[in-house]
Amino acid sequence: MYDDNGAPIQRRTHLTDEAEELRYLALELETDHDAYVSRGRAPWRGLSGHDPLDDIPDEEFGERQWEDWHDGMYDEGDPERPRRRRPSGREVDIVPPVVAPVTVRVDPAIAAAFAARQAEATEGPSWEVDGGRVTVVGDFKEWSGPCIECGQEFTQRRPASQRRKWRRLCGEECSAERRRTANRERMRAVRADAA
Repeated sequence: MYDDNGAPIQRRTHLTDEAEELRYLALELETDHDAYVSRGRAPWRGLSGHDPLDDIPDEEFGERQWEDWHDGMYDEGDPERPRRRRPSGREVDIVPPVVAPVTVRVDPAIAAAFAARQAEATEGPSWEVDGGRVTVVGDFKEWSGPCIECGQEFTQRRPASQRRKWRRLCGEECSAERRRTANRERMRAVRADAA
């Protein structure tokens, strides 16, 4: 249902008979037995909670309806009138994700105990893998070997529980150079097939 301005009309809450009985029961408990009855638990529209539109007079109800329509038509940021929120406190239905830097907080006592245990760790088993050698030291695995691009020796370290391939390039520069070389070879092969 819409009003003369084309805005949807907010209708007043119609309580069911059961909700009305609960309201009178709460009133009776408060007046006759000095009991505290939470207002937030009075059911309305089949939901648990308080209908905020029940407490305002008809004039203000009409003004709010006009303001809602006006705010929808003319997006004016009026600093005098605070932005109203929904009864649940939400401002918008979909909140965009907040991108923030990740901070990792470690208990200093736990970090110190781990560092002490790692300092006492002895070198464990060692084995050869494709392009290098893996050695277990305490809770970590260490891989050492030459870079396949520049030939310089480098070392990688990761927790002993991880099982994945070791990086064979020492850094971003060697990785970019490897990519360029592969692209050159691929394009050379494409040109050779086209000719």
